[in-house]
Amino acid sequence: MASADADAGTCPWDALPSHLQERILSLLPITELLPVAAVSRALRRLLRSPAFHALLSPHRLDAFFLLSPRLAVHPLSRRVLTLPALAALSPPSYPLVSSPSPSLLITCASLQFLPPIPDGAYLLSVIVPSRRSSPSCTLVAVTTGAAVRSHTLDTGDPSPRWASRGDLPLSLTILGNAAVARDRGKLFVLGRGPDALLAFDLVTGTWEVPPVVMPQGLTTAHLFVFDGSLFLVGGIESFGEVERVVVWRLDVDKEEVWWWREVSEMPTEVFDELLAGRFGSFWHFQAADRLGIVCLYNAVDGRLVMFDASDGAWTVLPRLSGLDADESLRWFGHVLEPGVEILMGLR
Repeated sequence: MASADADAGTCPWDALPSHLQERILSLLPITELLPVAAVSRALRRLLRSPAFHALLSPHRLDAFFLLSPRLAVHPLSRRVLTLPALAALSPPSYPLVSSPSPSLLITCASLQFLPPIPDGAYLLSVIVPSRRSSPSCTLVAVTTGAAVRSHTLDTGDPSPRWASRGDLPLSLTILGNAAVARDRGKLFVLGRGPDALLAFDLVTGTWEVPPVVMPQGLTTAHLFVFDGSLFLVGGIESFGEVERVVVWRLDVDKEEVWWWREVSEMPTEVFDELLAGRFGSFWHFQAADRLGIVCLYNAVDGRLVMFDASDGAWTVLPRLSGLDADESLRWFGHVLEPGVEILMGLR
């Protein structure tokens, strides 16, 4: 009987070797680990150990889609959160450009000790290694106008400088967002006026135009990469009115024919929420993504919806009020992921 009582009081977790405990906990989002630390001193020590930190990688549910320095959409909780800790991670001024996971936000202050961006150019993208063993990154800048030229800069270079790369092979009105391939070797860019998909080779510095026809009537479009595939989300416009919002995946068949396969359409009730009663008039939304989770934002009416590419689910998020639309648009589109610095602050 005494043995049975002892067995009943034994925690199976404590019987696991520490390396298995580390492996199991490393699968959780960092934000879910914070309450775990309150369980015991042993768990706090584990969560703060370098061996555990080496196992961590960005978690798709650990992203915070910024709306301001202190306000963010949190996909894990399906809520808009005000977090004091977020302010410590956010830059003091709004980001100019940000990287895919792992997150890095580039502001004017970030560029202070780098060579000036080439005349007439702006930052298109920033690319960081999939595992940030060093603080280096690659910046991509492009010029505007009839002839679009590109430049790159490696911040890890002892004497960083902007290198002139290839010219864009098309004449376009504007460039849309850029999505980084999973191997970090290529940048997919949305061209507008006319609509086109562009690919920039980060190794050779050359551009190409993949042979794919863009969806007809496309408006307010956004590219994103998930699970090795390129996706496109955007509205379909007819006679100046957005009729539906669709997600496509770029497919290539056995005959090397490229095409956009429709994989999801925003349900009517979600579309109506995002539309906010603006039927019969032109409207647009902004988009931000991280690891297959896409947030669409109607800043004028404070409406947010979310799409998860892992299961095709659409979710209506809480409405926003009292948030300056122009200010929030300066922050929206950028995503933060908490890192080990959150765990190091545990007491």
